[in-house]
Amino acid sequence: MSIYRAGQSPVIVFFLLLFTFSPLQLLFGENTVYEFGPKTDTVIVFTASANSSNQSTTATLQLNEFAQKLAVQPPAVRTMVALTQSDISELPADVPVKRYQGTKELIKKLSSYSKAAVCCIGSGSRDKVRIIAGTSQGTSPSWLLRPAYSCLQQEQLPVDFYTNAVVFHRLGWLPDDPQLRLYNEAQIPAIKIETNADLSGFFDSFAAATVQNISNDWDTHYFVWQTQNKLVIADEQHIITILIVSSIIFLSWLIIFSFLFGKKQEQHIHDLLVLWWMPLYFFLVNWGCLFLGSKVTEFLFYTRFSSYTEMNAFPLTALAVKYVFALFFMFVFTAFNKVIPLPANRFLYGFMGHAVCLLNIFVFSFINLSFSVIFMAIYLISLSAYHFKQIPVQIIFLICLFLPLIPFVQHLILYRYFMFNLIFPLQIAPACIFVPFDLFLIRLSLSIDKKRKKKEQRMYIPLQCILTGTGFILLALWVFVMPAPADIPHKPFTLVYTLNGKEDCLVKKYADSEEIISDYYREYDHTDSEAAEQFLTVQTSLENYFERSIGTIQIASPLKVEAFSITVQTQNGVAVFESDAAFEQNASGDIATVISSPRPELPFVMHFSGKKDAALTVSVILWSKENPYGIRLADDSGNFYNTHTRKPYIAETAVPDESPFLLKIERKLQITAE
Repeated sequence: MSIYRAGQSPVIVFFLLLFTFSPLQLLFGENTVYEFGPKTDTVIVFTASANSSNQSTTATLQLNEFAQKLAVQPPAVRTMVALTQSDISELPADVPVKRYQGTKELIKKLSSYSKAAVCCIGSGSRDKVRIIAGTSQGTSPSWLLRPAYSCLQQEQLPVDFYTNAVVFHRLGWLPDDPQLRLYNEAQIPAIKIETNADLSGFFDSFAAATVQNISNDWDTHYFVWQTQNKLVIADEQHIITILIVSSIIFLSWLIIFSFLFGKKQEQHIHDLLVLWWMPLYFFLVNWGCLFLGSKVTEFLFYTRFSSYTEMNAFPLTALAVKYVFALFFMFVFTAFNKVIPLPANRFLYGFMGHAVCLLNIFVFSFINLSFSVIFMAIYLISLSAYHFKQIPVQIIFLICLFLPLIPFVQHLILYRYFMFNLIFPLQIAPACIFVPFDLFLIRLSLSIDKKRKKKEQRMYIPLQCILTGTGFILLALWVFVMPAPADIPHKPFTLVYTLNGKEDCLVKKYADSEEIISDYYREYDHTDSEAAEQFLTVQTSLENYFERSIGTIQIASPLKVEAFSITVQTQNGVAVFESDAAFEQNASGDIATVISSPRPELPFVMHFSGKKDAALTVSVILWSKENPYGIRLADDSGNFYNTHTRKPYIAETAVPDESPFLLKIERKLQITAE
């Protein structure tokens, strides 16, 4: 295909050829990849990333030794050892930087194999080995988890494996490992091992065990239990079988053993036909109680701190206030319900309660199959619960209904800061869970009322109302007396000092928010107009060449740069046609952005072409961990920076605070093609 067209200028053809055939500048280091064994469509991959400075780690050194061993003794199966570069950055998540470029390149290479299994090795403790078997985008196949766990056990390495994480990763209830997430998104089976222990024996045994079980089948909805030194895995097929059996048991009980053939069959059938809507009614009651609980919690925290966001600093307290308040009103409503007279048919409430438990299995399994086992356990408990009339036994079963939810509660406590914003807004799901509890509670109340004598019923308040009411009052008082977030250890933050040629700004940047700091100490002063230019030099040129314009942007800095970004914007049309640096465009094409990888080398030069007579706005942002002005937070005595003394820049100035520091430099230029 010819590029030259009749009527085109030779100069334009020259520059078209320049941008067409010139390779893109690589803003990241190249991977080191070793391949051993016979060439097949199946490959076992061991990979590790260099650190944020692209230096070797314990994992990369071990894989280097493993590659040297395979070079002498080639394996019987295709084995790849990949050491990736430009993956890890310690910058905050919202800083634009191309992370995991090396891993992305490796994933492209693995796409040529029909079967691949990846074992990522990361840094960790020397005393134990941590297994990560999933992200919110999927879990590692069970055929990959089994050999990883068993081979580590064979090497007598202590394994730290959170078995419930397999479920919680699928639900998005755990932070994702960014590297493993990329493999899940690419549908490449992968698992991650984090340790600094010696894995030399593990590599050989894992490759041999995995190649025997490798498959294109990917069973992601499985459950794991750990017994001594083995893993018990219930796969997706077993779960579906149990669901079908549960349905058959319920239908068999309904047709053969239920109230349809009892002594009070006519009364039971009549009550069921009249009150079939009762589960929906109590669902709405529960939803209303939980909604009120959320609003009451927000009101208490707003009254105490003048802000709703302080709930994030006290997640367990906020959740406890909401659910204790909701439970209190649920108990009061079921105990003193006068809105709708309910028949005193204890058997009916037990039957409907266990029927709703079965319905919850399918409702929550439709949301995510990971919930199925939990709600099957609740259903089996309810199946036995509604046959007992003794009050102590009913109380025991009522408590047992919540036992299968204990792993979720434990996880919520362990990961409360991550889970709070996911759990607190929920109203519908917990309302469904509490419906069987409501029905069994009414059944218990009817049994208690039957035992008590009418003449003794003057002012009877159920025990559950007293306990939850007292608990809510104590929690409300605690909200008003607990220490303010400023008086307790706060979440980690990064100090970010911005220079933009106009005025400086210091902020505390948290993972989910930021706070502007007006009182701080600055050891060396500067003038706003010179500061940005002192640490970030931007040189540009833009000239017309017949039908197009050709431009150059060069940036340099005396600092150790962590990342940079270049944005080229035009008021109309397309900002950049071609460039020798990889860039991204918005939908309309009027904004083009170049983003660096971690720790790029400067100076950096970008050549590009655009439309004729272009008027462009070039914005450059540079990030560095150096602290040339000795910025730190003001101490307790209120000492601030000295604005009258100017001292020269000292490159070796250390960060006085323990909190990470980032210097953000912004420059904006207007250029027009000549």
